[in-house]
Amino acid sequence: MIINVGIVDDKAVNRNTVKKKLESYSEVSIILEAGNGKDFLDQLKELAEDKRPHIVLMDLDMPIMDGIDTIKIGSATYPKIKFIVLTVFEDSERIFEAIKAGANGYLLKDDKAINIMEAISNVIDFNGVPMSPIIARKAMELMLGKKPTNSDASATTQLGLTQRETEILKELASGATYNAIGEKLFISPLTVRKHVANLYEKLHVSNRTQIINIAQKNNLI
Repeated sequence: MIINVGIVDDKAVNRNTVKKKLESYSEVSIILEAGNGKDFLDQLKELAEDKRPHIVLMDLDMPIMDGIDTIKIGSATYPKIKFIVLTVFEDSERIFEAIKAGANGYLLKDDKAINIMEAISNVIDFNGVPMSPIIARKAMELMLGKKPTNSDASATTQLGLTQRETEILKELASGATYNAIGEKLFISPLTVRKHVANLYEKLHVSNRTQIINIAQKNNLI
């Protein structure tokens, strides 16, 4: 089986370094490159399901849309795609956020090619959660210590939603019609439709099922 791989990093030199590390592995095909999360999600929309990457190596610190938000939206919208964080960050907060967002592994950019390839195989073949040793140690420390709390406010802030958009997202997830939402929130169905269009654009989704997945993943319902 050929494993289709995507690389998301805002620096071309980093993407090229990763490609060079993997180019000797015949079982891997780099089929997608993106400079930030929005670019990645926009490209996915144009690809048929069988043309999408099986696994994505994701940087965290990027402009426009960072890796955490990209994984959060991508894993909810495209549940078959697996995400491995490939970054320079080692701090506990970022590890927890990435895993909570849906990351399937967490490696450092200076990991050797064989470690990256083994992590890809681990995720694809065994649904594992590979981590660099230093990351695994920090994750264990995090599990034994205090975990950050999640709230509607922090989730909606990370997703870039307004209070009204959050209210409408929750109503959509509950199955309410535009008319019912309008009556409950004292706004017209046309206004509801405009807010829904904004939600679809911000969350990079195209239907209510994907909206529900994102709402569930962020504990908004």
